[in-house]
Amino acid sequence: MTTTPEREDIDFPLLRKCPYTPPEEYVKFRETEAPTPGQLYNGRRVWLVTRYEQVRAILGDERFSSDITNPGYPIYAEAFEGSRGFPMLFTMDPPQHTVQRKAVIREFTLRRAEDLRPQMQRKADELIDAMLAEGNSADLVEKFAGPFSGIITCWALGMEYTDMQAWLAGNREVREKAHAVLDTEQVGAEVSMRMMALQEYFLRFIEAKEQDPGDDPMSRVIAQHVTTGTLSRTELANLCFLIFIAGQTPVQAMLTVGVGLLLERPDQLALVRDDPTVLPGTVDEMMRMVSPLDLMARVALEDVEVGGQLIRAGEGLLVANGGANHDPAEFPDPGRLDVRRAARGHLAFGSGIHHCLGANLTRVGLEVAYGTLFRRLPDLRLAVPMEEMYDRPLWHPELQRMPVSW
Repeated sequence: MTTTPEREDIDFPLLRKCPYTPPEEYVKFRETEAPTPGQLYNGRRVWLVTRYEQVRAILGDERFSSDITNPGYPIYAEAFEGSRGFPMLFTMDPPQHTVQRKAVIREFTLRRAEDLRPQMQRKADELIDAMLAEGNSADLVEKFAGPFSGIITCWALGMEYTDMQAWLAGNREVREKAHAVLDTEQVGAEVSMRMMALQEYFLRFIEAKEQDPGDDPMSRVIAQHVTTGTLSRTELANLCFLIFIAGQTPVQAMLTVGVGLLLERPDQLALVRDDPTVLPGTVDEMMRMVSPLDLMARVALEDVEVGGQLIRAGEGLLVANGGANHDPAEFPDPGRLDVRRAARGHLAFGSGIHHCLGANLTRVGLEVAYGTLFRRLPDLRLAVPMEEMYDRPLWHPELQRMPVSW
């Protein structure tokens, strides 16, 4: 077993200077085979992994744990340390992870997602009808990306979008504050408070479904698993919380940053607009390029060598799917958008047992949204340059507002 020479630790988290691509430092980090050493807010050592082959291997290796209760699991900021007391599907290991995933996986198959396609199509047309009725310009976040992503996620849970509108509006205010002031502790505390409120809402939502079940996903899960004791109400509330956040956030990002990416590349946009058969591949290539949820945390359960570097038991890793998705060894000329690229092997949805539960829903939703948006609004264009909308480095590729015209 070998180790690489000592290198100066970098501070996490790294920020994106461009919404389309992960932090530019990843390019330099990939030049070294070994993971890159860094440190968290509390000075703890953490390793950043950016090479595709290594990221994929780690995500499928049971020697690297997702258990957030493990003291070595890397947390970005002190304000988020409280999340260790609320393990969710992506921050737990088998057998707990296996039980919870099995309880809901049947509600997130490709068939279920395809069953929602007609509803998605009607909603996309309805939102664009409203945009057209108001004139020839709009804020795409407010009028399309936000409501579409929120609505399809609510459908996946069997809940009403109107119940979530106030929470989403408040969450947008918090994100705007985060955009204005990069104070990790302040923003983290506010986000934590809002997360707690949302979890409490889902507990009430589950109790209401128990009393008045319907023909919807959560009613079926409650009947099959909560009433039989397989899942507790709290566990299901945490699952609902994860599904809502992990579904709504990346879809909205891909309907803003992703749309901007296409609008600034007319040759690729023409292919998407003129040939609907490229839509499935377009979604995967866009997810690869943007990688909206870039980092996945792990902790080593035993000493493991990665790229010649010894990762000791108890040390944390940040596995960068965004870095892997831009690895030229796997995706030649990775900074070029190519909607005809065979990009299905990207890691934006993760890999292994923690592969994104909502990947099918996301893919179908984005196919519908992109296809409808560019077909119904063939002259869609940015009202201001992207650099004015994304005017400072951030953790994630999110836009608070996106003025467009047609």
